[in-house]
Amino acid sequence: MPDAKRIFLTGGTGFLGSHLAQALLEKGNRVIVLARKSTSQTARQRVVEVLGRVSSGQLGKTVAERLEVLEGDVSLPLLGLDPSAYDYIHRHVEEVWHSAASLSFLEDDRQEIFRMNVDGTRQVLALASGTGPRRLHHISTAYVAGSRTGIVREDELDVGQTFRNPYEASKCEAEKLLRAAHESGAVRATIYRPSIVIGNSVSGKATHFHGVYAFIRGLWAVTRRLRQGNPGSDFVDLSLRIRGSETSTLNFVPIDFVVSAIMELAGVPVSGVARTFHLTNPVPTPNWLWLGVVCRQLRVRGIRLAEEKDFEDEPMTRMEALFHRQMTFYSPYLSTEPVFDRSAIEDALSTGAIRCPYVTQEFAAKMTGWYIDLLNGAREGQTAAGEQA
Repeated sequence: MPDAKRIFLTGGTGFLGSHLAQALLEKGNRVIVLARKSTSQTARQRVVEVLGRVSSGQLGKTVAERLEVLEGDVSLPLLGLDPSAYDYIHRHVEEVWHSAASLSFLEDDRQEIFRMNVDGTRQVLALASGTGPRRLHHISTAYVAGSRTGIVREDELDVGQTFRNPYEASKCEAEKLLRAAHESGAVRATIYRPSIVIGNSVSGKATHFHGVYAFIRGLWAVTRRLRQGNPGSDFVDLSLRIRGSETSTLNFVPIDFVVSAIMELAGVPVSGVARTFHLTNPVPTPNWLWLGVVCRQLRVRGIRLAEEKDFEDEPMTRMEALFHRQMTFYSPYLSTEPVFDRSAIEDALSTGAIRCPYVTQEFAAKMTGWYIDLLNGAREGQTAAGEQA
């Protein structure tokens, strides 16, 4: 992206979206961020706060001057904007970056998930269309693959797979909309499919805590209660079987790799079919490795992954059943994972300047330790729940 642009971005308060907003601003672009207000903050205050977390400080004056924040809602007609503001964006922004999404896995939230992820994409497409084929960058997920096994190609989407939750299904439907719009000539779409995004590969730092972080937080809460009953103990013993496979993997990608790769891929010309890239790790992490690191960081023994047959032979204990109910949305990911083809991204990043770090035991310990310190209140300005105070 050698030339500064006027860019419209959704999802600027999310994990990946906020890092993209920061990177785009640092490149000299003028970035217009769509955000919702909260009960205590304006839309701009929310965006500025999270960008401060990303940059580990206050936004510089020149960067802040290139940031504009509009209050709206991606799922509403005209994105919830005043018609004049919508018309200005529709006419004048050069690129649209769509990162906003509901990250809920809950079946009870299906209607809201589809409203945000599918209707929201439809509204963004309406904005991006109509002034010539404008470039549209869309953040999807590698898990549009659903329950597939084996090799999943980047150019594949709907092959009749089932989905493990409404989030996966909604992101697949959103990609269908993108592909259809691209094929009709309404937009020039690039689709990015990250896998499980975790903290910075150098520091371990993260700014949002979903997915595997929620799983770690669940284990932390259990072991914290045990340790309160055994003050002064080093390791505590907890006999806890978690549904999953030790030999299966999770595909972790650090946030700095994902952002660097997207910024580089954003300069790849688009023609023909919509370009889709798997922002995945070429070496996924075995479950036994990362779970073992988590247990050592928590100083707990006795937690292990167990196959379904184990629970048939010996039913769940009360604690295991409770933990499973709390973590039920994550269990399918611990049992099996497809192999994500990376042909397109490897070709586009063929110089080798941007590579995804492998999640070694050292890296896993850094990422997990940073978050556990946060949960324990060791990081200044943070609460035990993992959000800024």
